[in-house]
Amino acid sequence: MVRTTPPRPLDIKTLFPESATYQDTTPRLHSRPGSPTAADSPVGGPLPWPTDGPRPQCTKAHGRGRRPADIHRERHVLANARARRK
Repeated sequence: MVRTTPPRPLDIKTLFPESATYQDTTPRLHSRPGSPTAADSPVGGPLPWPTDGPRPQCTKAHGRGRRPADIHRERHVLANARARRK
C-alpha cells in the first residue's frame, strides 16, 4: 500500500523561491505493529515492531504539543461516537 502526504495548503516555492534548490522527495517512516525477523528491513517501508514489545514514546508535555496518549484517546472516543451513529 502506497501512502502519500496530502498536498500542502500553501505553495512554499512561490512564497520562498530561494528554497526551490533544496526540493526533494523524502520517504516518511511510520512504524506499524508486526513480528519482525532478522531478515526484515525497515528501509523504504513500514518499520517492523514486535507486537508485544513496548513502543518508545515521549510522555513529557511540550507546551503547545499533544501527547500521543491523548491523541490515541481522542481517536478512540471519536471512533466510538461514529459507530453509535450508524
